[in-house]
Amino acid sequence: MNPYWKDRGSPWDYDPGPPENRRWAELFARTPNYRGLGKSTLGKEVFRWHFGPVFYRGRLEDHAVKVLVVGQDGAQDESLAHRSFTGGTGSRMQYFLNYIGITESYLFLNTFIYPIVGQYDDGMASLAQDPQAPIAKHRHDVFNYVLDLNDVHLIIAVGNAAKESIVTWVRSRGGTCSQGAANVSLCTSEALGPLTKIVGVMHPGAAGQGGSAAAILADFKKALAKIKSWIDADPAWLPPDAAGSRMFDQPYKYRSAPIPFRDYPYGVPIRLGRGGTSSNRKDGQRSIQIFSARGVYNAGGVKLKYIDPGGGNQEGYWEEPGDVPYEPPKTNFTEYDSGPGSPFARLMMGGETGLEWPDFTLLGATAHPSFGTGPIYRGRPGQAYVLILADQQDHDDLFSGRAHTGESGQRMQVFLQSIGILKSYVIIRILPVDTLDLSEARIASIVNHAQTKKVYQAIVDKIRMENPDLKLVLTFGPHAQTLSQSLSPGSLPVIRLKAWKEQGALQDWQGRLPAIGQIAYKKDAANPSLVYNGQKGQIPRFDLPYGTLRWQGNSGDRARRPVDLSTNRLSPDYYKLIVPDWVFQLKPLPL
Repeated sequence: MNPYWKDRGSPWDYDPGPPENRRWAELFARTPNYRGLGKSTLGKEVFRWHFGPVFYRGRLEDHAVKVLVVGQDGAQDESLAHRSFTGGTGSRMQYFLNYIGITESYLFLNTFIYPIVGQYDDGMASLAQDPQAPIAKHRHDVFNYVLDLNDVHLIIAVGNAAKESIVTWVRSRGGTCSQGAANVSLCTSEALGPLTKIVGVMHPGAAGQGGSAAAILADFKKALAKIKSWIDADPAWLPPDAAGSRMFDQPYKYRSAPIPFRDYPYGVPIRLGRGGTSSNRKDGQRSIQIFSARGVYNAGGVKLKYIDPGGGNQEGYWEEPGDVPYEPPKTNFTEYDSGPGSPFARLMMGGETGLEWPDFTLLGATAHPSFGTGPIYRGRPGQAYVLILADQQDHDDLFSGRAHTGESGQRMQVFLQSIGILKSYVIIRILPVDTLDLSEARIASIVNHAQTKKVYQAIVDKIRMENPDLKLVLTFGPHAQTLSQSLSPGSLPVIRLKAWKEQGALQDWQGRLPAIGQIAYKKDAANPSLVYNGQKGQIPRFDLPYGTLRWQGNSGDRARRPVDLSTNRLSPDYYKLIVPDWVFQLKPLPL
């Protein structure tokens, strides 16, 4: 088994995002104007808005939540995963839940959907706890919807902000809290549900801000003793999950637990959620740097040099009225990719018996294996008229969880439109690990490895089997071409093109259009132009996981892998995602 999968389940078990037949996506899309509210109330920017909001982690299905965990706000790991409680605090609380036998039936939410600047103080409390304030009202709408769909037995408030939020919520539903945030267990929890009980704990982050880890441990033990007393009084009150077991017979230790893959979108770097913080903010909020399991926070002791990706521009960018570039779609909020489906996910992750990916490190790949093999596809593996095999061209895929989301993919998107393909495609990347630092000969040797070809053949076979209307294969780049010549595409015609960053790519793409026009394949748009002039579009939102921001998937390449100055080679342990200039310079929207 991959050592970076330990105690996390399988990476093909993933969170598809909010169920489309429920109001979750709509509620999240109604996020109020955090930036405007902060500026008007406190006279300054008080939210880290550049990488957008973080809504939840856990179960959104009906009758799936027994435990609701409420915190303060997310941090940089949460911003990369687009899921709450992903970093150090999330891992601490994951172990807390495991200890009481809750391994799946939970939902993590926060006081603030946006990360805050600095600490929670009186000024922030005025934004968060005024019952008539937009942030509090929106939060209550989300919290109340949890109760509408679930029989919540236990609520855990993590930190002072969360405790105050629970008090505000209980009072909004007609309940009382005789000691306020000082002891939320004394709130009239029946205002939330007949079986609901509430407990508060200190925020684990306090240990990193001059607080005492011993005090946090003592507080956690106190909360666990309270939960155990409730279970002893009524053993049926909070039954353990099927995969969980009580650990009350063991001394509680202040530990972290890895976060299950099923809590994350398909393709998220498996580095995230392994038991602690995995990234740090850089460049005055303009970037987030992720580090491998071998790397260190803020690259301490390592000298790195990033090549500036440029400011980016808005070529091809568009949005619906009401959308915000640093949030997911607010208008077409159901436009997101829920993942490839379990059979495809298992196959593309190397999870089928006999179809495991080879050890890419042994074959010469240098990127640390803790980043995973996720971003291999984009599109609809089960609803494709065109299959695309394409060489890796950028590092954006690591952060998007989908193949070809940087500049080459943005140009490919317009090319596909020119041949009448708007949505009915599937893109498979060559290879599933980062090889941009390797020689052409080394990449070719990995592509030609027998096990590599075996896995790709199985992927192509399954795509062909699932898509009777598939009539065309396009390859982009020399390694995709080499692989396509080794595979059997059946009777499908194959058109081979250069990768965008190869010399002469534009002329090559233009020169292939007449041949494509001669092939009888099904199209999304009748009478395509068969004209491409090198334009750049944006990656459609329906290709990207839930939570992806509007600015992601456009403005060219937004990710970089740095040079380690001690070796003068690309570092195997660090990557950075960078906000484009035009977003970074945006002012708050007026209220």
